[in-house]
Amino acid sequence: DVIDDDTMATATATTLATSESIKAYVDDNSGLKASTATGTITTTVANTFQDFDLSAVVGSNKAMVIMEVFDGNQNGRTIFFRTKGSSVLPLGATFQGGSNTALLGSPDRGNTVIVTTDSSGFLEVLTGGLAISNVMYAVQAFQTIS
Repeated sequence: DVIDDDTMATATATTLATSESIKAYVDDNSGLKASTATGTITTTVANTFQDFDLSAVVGSNKAMVIMEVFDGNQNGRTIFFRTKGSSVLPLGATFQGGSNTALLGSPDRGNTVIVTTDSSGFLEVLTGGLAISNVMYAVQAFQTIS
């Protein structure tokens, strides 16, 4: 049997696939995918990890995400990201350093962060001292991880 299925959902160990289906599957499942997704991050409590849902961007997948995090009204605030369910804690009271941390400034200053979601597309976010509201993010690219 030969299948013509770009998602390979009907593939088995003994079926062949068309070259068009193989190419479509590889194109859809490899390499960084560009993104124009934007939004805001708000935390309700300081010094407590809270869920940050990126599944609308990466789907229900574990993914590496490259995003800009910035704001104009949270000058001097630091925001720390980690994979949901991770036990990693930031070092020091100001959380400075690392590719998963952004120091926010005014006007519209911040950092590019590289983070990994859990298998449902979630991160956790932590701010110290005070809760934050309307911190902006712009996902630049992501790569699903199988």
